[in-house]
Amino acid sequence: MGRNILLVDDEKPVLKALQRSLMSSGLKIFMAENGEAALAILAHNDIDIIISDMRMPNVNGHQLLRKVKEFYPSTIRLILSGYADENEITRAMLDGSSKMYLLKPWDSQLLSKIIQQLLEVRELLHQQNLLEFINKMDGLCGQPRIYNKLIELLSQDVGTKEIATVIEEDPAITVKILQIANSSFYGIKTGSIKQAIVYLGLTAVKSIVLATNLCETMEKQNMRYFNKELLWRHASITNQLVGQLYYHLIGQHIPSTASTVGLLHKIGWMAMLCQFPDRYMQISAVLQEQSNMPFEELEQKLIGVSHQAVGGYLLDWWDLPHQVIESAMFHHDPFNDNVVNKELVAIVHIASYYSMHKVFPNIKQTLDENTFSLLQTTKEKCECLIREV
Repeated sequence: MGRNILLVDDEKPVLKALQRSLMSSGLKIFMAENGEAALAILAHNDIDIIISDMRMPNVNGHQLLRKVKEFYPSTIRLILSGYADENEITRAMLDGSSKMYLLKPWDSQLLSKIIQQLLEVRELLHQQNLLEFINKMDGLCGQPRIYNKLIELLSQDVGTKEIATVIEEDPAITVKILQIANSSFYGIKTGSIKQAIVYLGLTAVKSIVLATNLCETMEKQNMRYFNKELLWRHASITNQLVGQLYYHLIGQHIPSTASTVGLLHKIGWMAMLCQFPDRYMQISAVLQEQSNMPFEELEQKLIGVSHQAVGGYLLDWWDLPHQVIESAMFHHDPFNDNVVNKELVAIVHIASYYSMHKVFPNIKQTLDENTFSLLQTTKEKCECLIREV
């Protein structure tokens, strides 16, 4: 079956240029010059992916993609914009209206490649064995109540005070946000949730809400061999390392939409621990006898699905940005052809490896040393930086 793409821009020359860029992609191309026309096309056609400009009259790109998310959630949503208002783009990423944003002018070859990668990832996330496995995971695909409230507030563009009031309804999330904000990494001291949100940013808050919900589920199930605080420590250390490595190796601060890839990269592992504790006890026993077997290989063998695939599915279901999804899906396989941002996923791979070695030294991990070449650095330089962190 062919794949359909919808291009939305109020400038005809831009639409024609996009059409030319994608002529050889094998996609059936639909075009609309405004939000109303786009919604009419969506109502009568199965659209796999929509790319919308941000600044348009009547219904802007954010408003359009929000409607697409509501009525056609399986359609992949992207922003392609030359509009300099980063706040509007950030809001679209925060409330899940858009999975990714690309800037004009675009590189035709790169755009076509990214579209194919996004479509292939969607296929991976809808494989039959993964869907059957997800269906066995009682209650975890639904978004936590606080998370739902948070997304609703973000769509209304409310202030920090209103968001803080909702967060404070959940003591566990409140404690975790304050704990992270007051950690040595952020270097602040505060007992105010409102101030903590300002320092951490809403992307981090969303991630903390999701991860805390899973950790609390683990505690209720009385997990005996994986301490939730150790899992948090691994996630937190990984996130710190990702931020520092990105800054030193890429030469700029990590984008806000990717600032919590470390916190969420093993969300699938946490979810599977909640649902299948007995199977992980079996994995733990095998690891004690065969310490040379990589954890992810043993997980695939004994459970039939990897925590990477489960994490990718959940993060996609929860409408996280694509950078976060692919970091969860491919942190053990950073050179996978379907990875869009290979540098970021390579950094997550390195950070996760050294964090696991620190927090869970008995779990064997595989480090792909080709990632150092990709990042134009050496293992020695990375380890020196990691020791400092």
